[in-house]
Amino acid sequence: MSETALRRLLFLLLLALGLALAALTRPLAPRVALLLSPLTAPLPTLGHRLGENVRAGLAALMNRQDLYGENRTLRAKVAALEAENQRLRLEVERLSRALRVRQEQAPGVVAVAPVVGEDLSGLYRRLVIGLGEQDGIRVGMPVTAPEGLVGLVVEVEAHRALVRTLLDPESQVGVRPEKAPGRGVARGAPPDRVLAEFPPTVQVAPGELLLTGAPLGLFPAGIPVGRVERVERVQGGLKLRAWAKPLVELSLLEEVIVLRPL
Repeated sequence: MSETALRRLLFLLLLALGLALAALTRPLAPRVALLLSPLTAPLPTLGHRLGENVRAGLAALMNRQDLYGENRTLRAKVAALEAENQRLRLEVERLSRALRVRQEQAPGVVAVAPVVGEDLSGLYRRLVIGLGEQDGIRVGMPVTAPEGLVGLVVEVEAHRALVRTLLDPESQVGVRPEKAPGRGVARGAPPDRVLAEFPPTVQVAPGELLLTGAPLGLFPAGIPVGRVERVERVQGGLKLRAWAKPLVELSLLEEVIVLRPL
């Protein structure tokens, strides 16, 4: 038998076998479909639910992204409000210091000026403030702080001014004891003291508070200057010298209060 004839025979056998199997399984087809239908019936419902869940998940993700954006916006607003509150607190503190000076030292407050620099060259003890002529600052204006006297404006530019502090050796302040009659003159005694001279009849003792007063009349009366630490008589008892520590710590000053000149 040739190869071609053998192939034809095998084809016919396979065809006959296929027809026989089809005839045998045809009665079973409805039963198979019936058996499989409970398994395949939920598939459309599951597909619908899966789609709904995917859409819900995407919506939740978008909402979450929106919440993140709103959270960032709210954080920025809170930061801005905190910065504004801090600025307002500082402004209230500045105004409170000015009010304290007005009530306790002198009513003629001109401005609250920031300290922007120091001139400590040699024996000079001077401060640079961030307000000048265009801000109403003039030469001869007293400068103070809530704790006590700072000095006197001696030079003015457009937007800054130079303050000679009471520690400067060129500074002269008329002073008097807080609890006793009498007047004297205090000069700067670098680096951190003032030296006051009084007539021998004035009663001054360590611990005494010195206040501004005549005879020089450059400053309003009654501003605290310093507290006496040591007293001695000189020139055969014709003078009384008192070393005092200023109440204001000049190196820590951030702002000063400028007063109207007398």
